Amino acid sequence: MAVLYVYGPGGTGKSTLLHRFADEARAAGRRILRVNARELEPSASAFEARSSGVLELPAAVLIVDNFEHCQALEPWLAYEFLPRLPVGALVVLASRNEPCTHWRGDLGWSAALHVARLSDLHDTEARELLRTMRVRPSLHDALIEITHGHPLALRLAAEVAQGGGETVTWEANGSVLRQLVECLVGDAPSPSHQHALEVCAHGLTTTESLLRRTLGDEAPTLFAWLRRQPYVECGQHGLAPHELVREILDADLRWRDPAGYQQMHERMSQHLLDEASKATGPEVLPAVQAYTYLHRYNGFVSRFLNWDIDSGIYENYYRPSDRMDVLRLIESAEGPRSARIAASWLDTQPQAFRVYRLADSVTPIAVMAWLRLTPDLSEAVLRDPITAAAWEHVRSRRPMRDREHFAVGRFLVASDTYQRPSASMDLMIHRCLAEFLHSERLAWSFLALASDPFWTDFMAYLDQRVLSGEVAVGARNFTLYAHDWRVVTRERWMEVGASIELLGPGAKPEPYAHDATGVMTVLSRAEFDKAVLDALSAWHRRDGLAASPLTRTRMVADRGHDEPAAALRDLLTEAVAALRADPRAEKYHRALDVRFLRGAPTREAAAEQLGMSVSTYQRHLKRGIQRVLDHLWDRELRGWDSERHVA
Repeated sequence: MAVLYVYGPGGTGKSTLLHRFADEARAAGRRILRVNARELEPSASAFEARSSGVLELPAAVLIVDNFEHCQALEPWLAYEFLPRLPVGALVVLASRNEPCTHWRGDLGWSAALHVARLSDLHDTEARELLRTMRVRPSLHDALIEITHGHPLALRLAAEVAQGGGETVTWEANGSVLRQLVECLVGDAPSPSHQHALEVCAHGLTTTESLLRRTLGDEAPTLFAWLRRQPYVECGQHGLAPHELVREILDADLRWRDPAGYQQMHERMSQHLLDEASKATGPEVLPAVQAYTYLHRYNGFVSRFLNWDIDSGIYENYYRPSDRMDVLRLIESAEGPRSARIAASWLDTQPQAFRVYRLADSVTPIAVMAWLRLTPDLSEAVLRDPITAAAWEHVRSRRPMRDREHFAVGRFLVASDTYQRPSASMDLMIHRCLAEFLHSERLAWSFLALASDPFWTDFMAYLDQRVLSGEVAVGARNFTLYAHDWRVVTRERWMEVGASIELLGPGAKPEPYAHDATGVMTVLSRAEFDKAVLDALSAWHRRDGLAASPLTRTRMVADRGHDEPAAALRDLLTEAVAALRADPRAEKYHRALDVRFLRGAPTREAAAEQLGMSVSTYQRHLKRGIQRVLDHLWDRELRGWDSERHVA
């Protein structure tokens, strides 16, 4: 007696294979007994009643389709029913689920049980199917790409192509989607399971924490159920469905429940953005990739990013042993002048370089640098035409403030495609995005890309503004894309990004903060201190506060208040009140409270109210003002959780 167990997602040809197996067995003179488990009550007695004939016929073949409907009978089959079959009997089981491990690993079954998994057709198999359906060879590549080689989807697409022209644009309508969902996925046990499937289809990978954020306390049960499904694979960063299943489920939900689709997307987006912002070390890039993946649904970003997380390429820190390979990559792509400049940066900022390797090799296949630069590095900056141009742009605008820096994404080189979409370029772009999210005290960022209109729209989508004039390095020209993070903060940048994930660039609002002029102000420390003193003096006058340049600063924009003047008044009040928390500064609080918040007309009147001499009052007032200035300046500079670090 032998058992053949065939499994795989719906639509992969299991039933067709069973029909062929029955024909072959019949031609060989075997008796056939067919059972459709979908029509059975999932009990041992019902199964035996339908298939008992095989117990009496030595050469019989028992064929059971849709076995997933009575999958719970596996232990009974393995240890009670099947051992009773005659020696020459054959059994064929077809299920969407793989066999359970307790009888696959049983030594008694090791010789009698044969397991075969059905999945997508290979390229040659897919082309053979299309040839048999008389589809023009010129359409084969497009159909295989659309369907990922899934047999059922390939047949449906081929039927469309048979009646179409040379160009195939196969967009499944509602009835086709329902048919595919039925065949590939089947019915979910409950609405919660259906929602879990939809989340899994919408995201790049699904974790239990993502399900918990979107679906609540049922997350552990739903996650365990998802990982058992034949069309879901377990990866390093979570669960991912078969690509065709992903596309069908996502398109089906978008088609039948647009409002529910939008709500799910927003919940997932907020969770993944939080995860990307908190990630550290090797988790940074996967977290950023998971967040940006939500942008693929607007049909624009997928022209530039692939999200090929299974490419076998990974990011690594630069090691001294990589030097010759890195310089060889850069020289091959950008010429000897770029390689000499890169060598100089490797000497001064080796930590700025990231290399990208294949999993089975230590040799770098791609490289990039994220240079962190400050005015005191001016000599090194000016030696490189790219960083010199970035520095000149920074100097022509508002000066950088204490502890701020500017950064330049430089030497983005992939050995296979240079700076066109690829798995390596994906990782480099996501590294730049991670730096945008995590870099502390970042005033300006610049990306240097070889002059090519291909990236222009994508850089505009990311609010990276092209600088006029190309920069020549050797025989190659580069375009610089810039972003002033003091004008459009990370918070505002991410807010704008979230608004266009589904709708695309056409829905993009103006990225500048909401305020009177539409553009934020960058103040030097001296200008900032003067503006705070003026605002404290105008604390009782709404028009005076509204005219303050502080209403257009980061610290006010971060409040998210519709009225900047009111937000500034609250900030000043909180800064003065904060002095009371320190017993040593309580006297400073009293001096500021009397002078600015209560509005004492003169210093003598303020000193009299506090019961102290004028000189003592002035000393307390001066120290209190300095504490408030330092506190607010720190708020203006920080603008982000200072405990976050770049991986």
